[in-house]
Amino acid sequence: MRIIFIPGFAEDETIFSKIVPDISGDILVLNSWKIITDQRRDDLNVLKFAKEFIAAYNITRNDILIGHSMGGWIAYHVKHLIGCRIIHIASLTNTDRIIAPAINHPAVYWAVRQRLLFNPFTTWLSSLGFYHHRESKEIFMYFAHLLERGKTEIIVNELKILLKPIDAVVTVQPDLRIHGDKDDILRPPKEQYYKVPGDHFCLYTHPKEVLVPIIEFLKGV
Repeated sequence: MRIIFIPGFAEDETIFSKIVPDISGDILVLNSWKIITDQRRDDLNVLKFAKEFIAAYNITRNDILIGHSMGGWIAYHVKHLIGCRIIHIASLTNTDRIIAPAINHPAVYWAVRQRLLFNPFTTWLSSLGFYHHRESKEIFMYFAHLLERGKTEIIVNELKILLKPIDAVVTVQPDLRIHGDKDDILRPPKEQYYKVPGDHFCLYTHPKEVLVPIIEFLKGV
C-alpha cells in the first residue's frame, strides 16, 4: 500500500510539506507541473487523465490517494476507475462547488496561451491585496509565481482537467473529506465532511488540525 499525494492546480510538493512529515508509510508526493504534459491535448479531460495517471504510476486499489483541490478531483476519478481509497482536502466531486467557474472555456484557454492571465501583472495585483487571506498569502503568492513562469500549455491542460465535461456518471465518494471553514475558492461539500480552520490552503496554514482526521483514518486501514 502506498500513500500518494496529488497537488492541486499549479501546485508542487510544497503544498503537502507541513503534513507529510507526520504521516508514515510508503509515500509518494507528486508535482502538478511534472505529472501533466505540456503538449496540446484538445481531447483531454479528467477521466482521460485519470486513466493515464493510473498507468503512469501503477496505481492499484490498495493505494490511498490524498488530493488537494484539483488533486482530489483527479483522485475521485481514479477511484471511479479502480476503487482505491481517497482523501479529499479542500476538494470537489462536482464542479458546482467551484465558486467562480469559467463560463467560456475556450476563451480562458486562449487568454492563458496569450499570457493575458497568470502573468507578472496579475501576480503584482495579487500582492497588492487582491488575495485577502493573510495567513495563506505566502503560499498563494508562491504558486502565483509558479504560474507566471510556468508553461502555458500545462496550465491549459490543468484547466481542462478541472473544467471539461466527461461522458460518464461517477457515483463513488471520497472516504474522507476535509474542508476549511473560510475556503472561498471551493464551496464546502454537500455531503458530510470534517471542518477545519483556515481557507483553501488549510493543510499548509493549519496542518495539525488537518492531520487529525487523516491519521485517524490511516489507523483503520
